[in-house]
Amino acid sequence: MDQGLLKTRNVFIDKILELEDSSIAILLLIHFSRHQNLFLHNPKDWEDSPTDWLTEDKRIQDEIIGILSFVILHSLTNAHIDETIFPEHRDLIMSMGLEDFLNQKEYFSSFDRFIGKKLSIKSISDFFGLPKENTRRYMKLILEAGFIGKDKKFGYLLNFEAYKQYIFTDSLNNICKSLMRTLADFITNIEDEYQVKFDIKPLKNFNLKKANLKTWCRVRLHLYHFWVRVLTLDGHDKNLSPNDRAVLSASVYFKNRQGILQFKNISELYENNRLLPTNIASISEAAQMPRETVRRSVMKLIKLKHLEKKGRDIYRYNYPKKGGEIDNFLKVKQLSVRDMMNFYFNIYNDLSKI
Repeated sequence: MDQGLLKTRNVFIDKILELEDSSIAILLLIHFSRHQNLFLHNPKDWEDSPTDWLTEDKRIQDEIIGILSFVILHSLTNAHIDETIFPEHRDLIMSMGLEDFLNQKEYFSSFDRFIGKKLSIKSISDFFGLPKENTRRYMKLILEAGFIGKDKKFGYLLNFEAYKQYIFTDSLNNICKSLMRTLADFITNIEDEYQVKFDIKPLKNFNLKKANLKTWCRVRLHLYHFWVRVLTLDGHDKNLSPNDRAVLSASVYFKNRQGILQFKNISELYENNRLLPTNIASISEAAQMPRETVRRSVMKLIKLKHLEKKGRDIYRYNYPKKGGEIDNFLKVKQLSVRDMMNFYFNIYNDLSKI
C-alpha cells in the first residue's frame, strides 16, 4: 500500500477507536445497510462463465461463496509457498501479494495454519462451524460447477483456469462500488465528528474491464477474505440464516448517512429522519429475495427482537442486540475495526491503480 494512504488509514482507524462504543455501533450500520449487496450477482455473469455456475438466482448463499472463497485462498496461499502448485502461473501468483493472508499484520484471520494441510469435508466443516452434511452438499455444488477439483495431497484445489477466466465483471463492479460508497460514508462521518479532512479522493468511476489480470486477481482476494470472514465472525448469531442476515441488512434504509454520529442510538436515527422504516415489499426488492421468503424471515426476526413492526412499517430494533454480532465486534474492537478498515482501504488502494 502507498505510504501516504497507509498513514491515512492508521490515523483513520485511531479516530474510529476514539469513539464511544455506541457511536462505533451507529457507524457500523452503514456497513450493514449495504451488506446484502455484497452477495448479489447479475444474470449476465452466468453467460460469461467458463463453467456452469451454482444457480441462476441473483443471490448467492453466503455459506456457499464463503466455502468457495476459503478453498480459493487455501489454494493460492499454498501455491505462494509451494512452487509445485500451479507452476505455470508463478508470476501471477507471486504478483498477488499473498503474504497479506499468511500473517496477522493486515488481516485478522490468518491462513498460515493451513499451509501444507489437506482439506477434507470435516476440516472445512470444523473451520466454519457448519454441519458436515451441509458442507458436503456445498462442496458437491462447487465441484460440479468446475471451480475446484479433488487433489490427492491437498484434498481440494482451485481450478486455476476457471479462476482466471471467470469474469464476474458486472457484479464485481457493483460490489466494489458499494464498498467504495460505504468507505466514503465512513470518511465523511469521521471528518464531521472530528472536524478534520482526510486527503482521500472518492472512487466513483472505475471499470474493472480495464484492469490488468494482476490487479483484477488482487482485488478479488480481499472479497474472498471478506466472504470467509462472514462465516467465521466472532459472535456470529447461529439463530440467523443467510436469508435472515440479508433481510436484516435490507431493513436498514438510510435517508441520509451524513452526521449520524451526533445520535446515540438507532431510535434517534429514526426520530431524526436519518433512517426510514421499510416494508416487506421494499426489503424483497433490495435483497433480491422472494416476498414470501422475506415475510417468513421478518416474522422470525420480530420474535428474536431484531425487528419491530408497526402497521405495515418495519423498524430495526434493539441495535446493538445484547450478545449479538455487534456486541462481540465491540468486545474485540481493536482487532475488528482494524480488520474492517484494512478490508476497505486495501480494496481502495488496488482500485485506485486502475
